[in-house]
Amino acid sequence: MGIVAAVLAIAGPVIIQGALIELVRNIHEGRRPVGIDALLERVGECFWQLIKVSIIYGLGVGLGLIVFIVPGLFVAARWSLMAPLVVLEGVTHGAAAKSSSLVQGKTQTVLLALVVSFAIIGIPAYIVYFAPIALYWQLLFSFVWGSLTAPFSAHLLTVIYYRITDPERPVIDDSVSSWKSL
Repeated sequence: MGIVAAVLAIAGPVIIQGALIELVRNIHEGRRPVGIDALLERVGECFWQLIKVSIIYGLGVGLGLIVFIVPGLFVAARWSLMAPLVVLEGVTHGAAAKSSSLVQGKTQTVLLALVVSFAIIGIPAYIVYFAPIALYWQLLFSFVWGSLTAPFSAHLLTVIYYRITDPERPVIDDSVSSWKSL
């Protein structure tokens, strides 16, 4: 049960994040969002790449925080756009370098957004992590909490991506306001 929960804790949020990055792309471009099956199919195309950049991001930030806090925060900001780059641009190699070059010059602003996001998402997770409960309950909470908060993270990272790469265009296309579903 613990192994299944651990795998789901990693894969669940990655799948949701990838699907929502694609969904924000549709809204940004003024296209009606596709169905969940099409979103999941799109994520399936880049699933392993998303897993890879998630692991690289986690290791880079984690090691940077262990070495000294500032390098970890710097890496967190600079590499934060790796998932949007994989989903939106199909980047398969060099996602960290491309993300770093996009964020360069805006590192402080991106870091501030990430720190606020982490405070909202991370504090409840750490409270449960340090709670005196069984490991499988912690892993289950991690999966559920990660899946519930992934939309917020995906939206934040995708908005940052579009603000940096397409600053003249609104993140939400004007035509979206006429959609009856909204």
